[in-house]
Amino acid sequence: MIRWASTRPAVIWAIGMALMLAGAMAFVRLPLATKTAVELPRLTVSASWAGASAELIETYITSPIEAAIQGVRGVRKTSSTSGERGANISVELEPGADVQLTRLAIHERLELLRSELPQGVAAPQVENYVPEELSEQPLMQYSLSGPYTPGTLSRIVEEQLKPRITAVPGVASVGTFGRATVGISVSYDVQRLRQLEISPALLSAALAGARVVQALGEEQGGATIRAVVLRDQPHVYQDLEQLPIRAASGRVYTLGELAAVRPEEDTRGVFSRLNGVPKVGLDLNRLPGADVIQTAARVRTAMAEIQRLLPTGVVVKLESDESVELGKQLRDLILRGSIAFAAVCLILLLTLRHLKSVVLVMGSAAIAIAGTALGLYLLKIPANLLTLAGLGMGVGILVQN
Repeated sequence: MIRWASTRPAVIWAIGMALMLAGAMAFVRLPLATKTAVELPRLTVSASWAGASAELIETYITSPIEAAIQGVRGVRKTSSTSGERGANISVELEPGADVQLTRLAIHERLELLRSELPQGVAAPQVENYVPEELSEQPLMQYSLSGPYTPGTLSRIVEEQLKPRITAVPGVASVGTFGRATVGISVSYDVQRLRQLEISPALLSAALAGARVVQALGEEQGGATIRAVVLRDQPHVYQDLEQLPIRAASGRVYTLGELAAVRPEEDTRGVFSRLNGVPKVGLDLNRLPGADVIQTAARVRTAMAEIQRLLPTGVVVKLESDESVELGKQLRDLILRGSIAFAAVCLILLLTLRHLKSVVLVMGSAAIAIAGTALGLYLLKIPANLLTLAGLGMGVGILVQN
């Protein structure tokens, strides 16, 4: 091959220039990340039930969720752990299964299962499995504060911030901390229920049936098949007061006649404040393969637009941004690399004392860098500090040889 290349310099020059041009374009468009993107054929499903024992969680949460997951196409094996804090289910997928499509299918199964779970069970969460050694810190952290209750701030986060932020290209998920769960408190008089011969279980059954999510079947229109799902749930807490309760005598009461129904906030024993006012925090995670710096810039732009739509007094503050430190490290790496490249050229000139030889050596290094950048871009592998440092070491070995 060396003999073939030496007799066709024009072809080699054309290939080299084309590779360097393509590599330069790929290097500009190459996404940047702090660590290597990881997508293993494995998912983690978690659910919690405050105050429940491990036996209850295993019976009423873990077993139904495992039964629902095992019917999803692409699932190979499930293993679970149930404790007083909740259930954690590890889902191993088939080697050729699509992780994202399987995750969406599990989400659909769990949404249909929610109506069968006991009251007080938090919505199950499905996440990609990432080893602790390769896990990343949240890309950005924001705090939402203002002269409102934690429940009101949490509702603002769920209704206004989350839908807009998750729509930003490159954002995978938005987590919250320090939030309060807005619920309904139903208080009844035990003596009065005994006099009316009404069991408290009837009240629980009426509340459990107030929200119905049930799969009815499929509707086929030509080549399109759509799932038909029944969803019936109250929109305001006053609707719960009209739920019918039938006593043993046959008389029908409304829930509002038997109990006091009022909204209530549950902070689960955690209170977060910023400068003396309640706050709710947000963690933003990026999609695998998304550019850290560009994603963070898009989030800041979107958050500036969202700020103008929030109620009076609500302030969104950026607490941390991983892209800032990454940008500093990359700029430092580029500066050091440029200095090293110039120093190597100078040393080669002083030692070889032949300009054409120096151009050939450094041209080979440039082609190696361009080829690596093009390969990373075509394989959709984001560049990070580890890959860039390894590229620098490879160029050094090439120059030394």
